[in-house]
Amino acid sequence: MNDPDQLQRLLESMPEAPVPDSLWPRVREQRRRQLRRRRIGTGLASTALAALLLVSTWPDRSARSPGPAAHPPVLAVHGTDERVRALDQALQTAYERGASDDEVAPLWEARRALLVQHHAPRDGALNVNDI
Repeated sequence: MNDPDQLQRLLESMPEAPVPDSLWPRVREQRRRQLRRRRIGTGLASTALAALLLVSTWPDRSARSPGPAAHPPVLAVHGTDERVRALDQALQTAYERGASDDEVAPLWEARRALLVQHHAPRDGALNVNDI
């Protein structure tokens, strides 16, 4: 009874619905608004991406900090704790500027030797970091 071919013929035989005269100007206006919103969105996204790229390539403050050679640790007349703090500061500065393991190894060795030399392990601690 409801054969698809019969339904197709019935639909083709029907007249087309009249289109109001105001339809196409409304469609054009809506399309113009849609394109304007898309251009604004694309512009905002491009600006955000440019800002993100600019910030990500901005020189880091730690990259501009002088290395440990510019501020050598003060090891002269101060006590052991001050020397350890100076070595710790030099290590921190070296790590902030991205120093390699070969560059920080002498600082670690000097720190370890200083702690071994001036601090006796307490309560049977064998590791100088357990002091």
